[in-house]
Amino acid sequence: MHRVGEILEFTNVSQWNWVPTNLNPADLATKTNNANKYKTWLHGPDYLLQDQHEWPICDDLGPPNNAEVRHNILFIDNSPMELKLNAEYFSDWRRLYRALARFILYIEKLKAKQKKASPPTEVSYEMIQQARTLLLRHAQSSEFNPEIRNLTRDENQLLRTRGRAENLNGQNQILLPYGHHITRLIVNWYHQEMHHTSHETCINRIRGMFYIPRLRVLYKGMRKSCQRCKNESAMPVPPQMAPLPIARLAAYQRPFTYVGIDYFGPFLVAVGRRSEKRWVVIFTCLTIRAVHIELACSLDTASCIMCIRNFINRRGTPRQIYSDNGTNFKAAEKIICDKAQTINFNAVQPAFDDIKWKFNPPAAPHMGEHGSDFKDDEAITPNHLLLGSASGYKPVFETTHTVQHMWQAVQEFADQFWRRWVREYVPDLARRGKWFTKRPPIAAGDVVVILDENLPRNRWPKGIVEQTILAKDNQFTVEVCCDHIHLMDLHVIFS
Repeated sequence: MHRVGEILEFTNVSQWNWVPTNLNPADLATKTNNANKYKTWLHGPDYLLQDQHEWPICDDLGPPNNAEVRHNILFIDNSPMELKLNAEYFSDWRRLYRALARFILYIEKLKAKQKKASPPTEVSYEMIQQARTLLLRHAQSSEFNPEIRNLTRDENQLLRTRGRAENLNGQNQILLPYGHHITRLIVNWYHQEMHHTSHETCINRIRGMFYIPRLRVLYKGMRKSCQRCKNESAMPVPPQMAPLPIARLAAYQRPFTYVGIDYFGPFLVAVGRRSEKRWVVIFTCLTIRAVHIELACSLDTASCIMCIRNFINRRGTPRQIYSDNGTNFKAAEKIICDKAQTINFNAVQPAFDDIKWKFNPPAAPHMGEHGSDFKDDEAITPNHLLLGSASGYKPVFETTHTVQHMWQAVQEFADQFWRRWVREYVPDLARRGKWFTKRPPIAAGDVVVILDENLPRNRWPKGIVEQTILAKDNQFTVEVCCDHIHLMDLHVIFS
């Protein structure tokens, strides 16, 4: 630009000469040319070696003024104006057509100002109808352009079906494309008008006004994406049944090595002329399913420790204890496990610091190994190890066995029990009776509905997952925060 300005300032047109395009050496650097014209590039065209009166002449050399010469072309498009709008920005049919109606109100104000008339002040019913018509025409033009040009339209330039139900609303149905965003907004609006119920009635109302191909498929997909419908139709999604823990498969271990503890009751007992409450503490061997029962006078920590002490004096010190999150169990765990070295329960008892106490998550009793679906086999019972036989009678040894060698017979009897236990009992435990399919783990931040059997479905609280604890099989125990209450619950529903 500056170079051209200098040329126009310090020269005039009479000093210029014309170079034809086919002889211009400057084009060799900017245009593709396979010809070998290095001489032209270095020395210029050949006519420069001739007399100046033989050079090419151009009569209209140079522009008449400094203005750029342009050719004005007028193009008139008689095609109808297409409505340009971003309908995907809206998620509600009513908000969409009312927003367009307000834009029409703005246009009417501009027209009134141009005509110096009083402008309208609010959106009228006619503007809303005009907005709806424009939106329906926009939806049809995106899919049915060839049909719009070839078929007859109504007074609003809309495509309608020609069927036998035209007397239902005085006119035929408006044709709408299946996958258009405006179509989905209309279907969703009717669904909300029916308060997310009476789905067949809702479909019939839509069919009374519009013809939408595959309407049932569209309506079903819309219900799957509706948050309220998902909450009302949600079902618990249990994870795949986990493998049995070591406590259930501890073969060749003495009874009550792995113990589950729980309370049941209370029961009224007669003490003189008055009645008092008593509770029963049940100790269950998680391996052979043997049961030990102790009587508790109250639910406090001291009574709980006394029952555990009586149990250990009779059955020995367990390796692991499983229980729920009762306050008495929590306090007993601190005393027995954390302060075992400072408290001496019994001088002849083994050290209590060998005990490991595990607590089940709240509202998840199935994590306490409470039973399994199997048929009782009378041929093998816990009494075989506790009492020596199923009925309680001790096996009689031959007189040829000395006292010193009886331990071999007892060991062989125990080995027979455990062999049958592994062969007959474990296969029933290993079978998954339910929860066969693995589920994707719930992640922190997911919104869930917490199943509460004591409340009706529409009163179930919602929660946000704060933390998930993955098990060895990548299934989960989830911590839910709901109304500032921390719940540990596997019965959660994705919402």
